[in-house]
Amino acid sequence: MEQEPTQGFQVFDINPQIVAKGKKTTELVRTDLIRANVQVVTDGGETNLHAHTGMDAIWVVLQGEATFYGKGDEVVGKLKKHQSILIPRPTPYWFESSGEEPLVVLHVMAYQPGAAAKRIDYTPRKELAREMVDGKFFGQEQSEG
Repeated sequence: MEQEPTQGFQVFDINPQIVAKGKKTTELVRTDLIRANVQVVTDGGETNLHAHTGMDAIWVVLQGEATFYGKGDEVVGKLKKHQSILIPRPTPYWFESSGEEPLVVLHVMAYQPGAAAKRIDYTPRKELAREMVDGKFFGQEQSEG
């Protein structure tokens, strides 16, 4: 029996560069209906209260700890490694890294066909300063010298 070609499959690694301060987003994969990125967040990488139309999202903590907030800064989830949260459209939220080590979080977004995917900011967006850690990437063993 002949196998079908594997066109359309996308294999990807999750090994973003670690930041010393702020936030860095690395896109991993996308189609017209689903996207995934990984974010590395430390002190100074917090987001503002916002929502997304036409898009549901799942956040999965791979390292560190994330605290997610709703309106009025109500804590809606304090997530540790391997814990997740679903944020349905257009629910207002914001989050921050709340642990000792840098937060590494997988962000998977599903888009509603035919709907506009827009960001709604409820509070001003923060300008983020970012400092990278040279040669340090999540998921890659560091060589000892």
